[in-house]
Amino acid sequence: TLLRCIAGSESVDSGKITPRKDLKIGFLEQTPDLPEGMTVGDFTGGDDRLKRLLTQMEVYESDALIETLSGGQRKRLAIARVIADQPDLLILDEPTNHLDMKTKDILKQAIKDFDGTVIVVSHDREFLDGLVEKVYEFGGGKVRECLGGIYEFLEKKKLASLRELELSKSPGGGSDGADKGAGSAAKGAAPAKPTETAAA
Repeated sequence: TLLRCIAGSESVDSGKITPRKDLKIGFLEQTPDLPEGMTVGDFTGGDDRLKRLLTQMEVYESDALIETLSGGQRKRLAIARVIADQPDLLILDEPTNHLDMKTKDILKQAIKDFDGTVIVVSHDREFLDGLVEKVYEFGGGKVRECLGGIYEFLEKKKLASLRELELSKSPGGGSDGADKGAGSAAKGAAPAKPTETAAA
């Protein structure tokens, strides 16, 4: 919902999002909406930039119907279309879902080559590694910003949780405080699936 609000496809319940007037946004949803009954060649039309991107992303089947492509190829087609539109801001919602390692690497390189700002929502830490420069964590009604890559964020989160645990064990902390600290440390040290939004 947050991404759709930023992209302008959904209204906020309260507050306001005020983008720059001439800001062009490209939004890749988790399940891209692609036309059916159309070949890849028809889809690209005369767009040379899109054709080059598809070649770089190893989508060569120009005569293939879009609905016959694999999930990975469809995702490549969708990301190439979004990038070819040359947005200023690229928003990607869980872009690596159902992708194999090769497709992830191709997608990662395409994002690195993109000349603009990228917002990526992902739980795929390996994909985010070396790709992003800032991480935002959403949880408990708060948004936390961390400058640096995904593993820097996780290390800082782990250290913060350990500090919280140490404070809970300090004199006067009490057993109730120790229990709360230990619970937070366990979550912070090895989060199963943190909600991470990374900005490249």
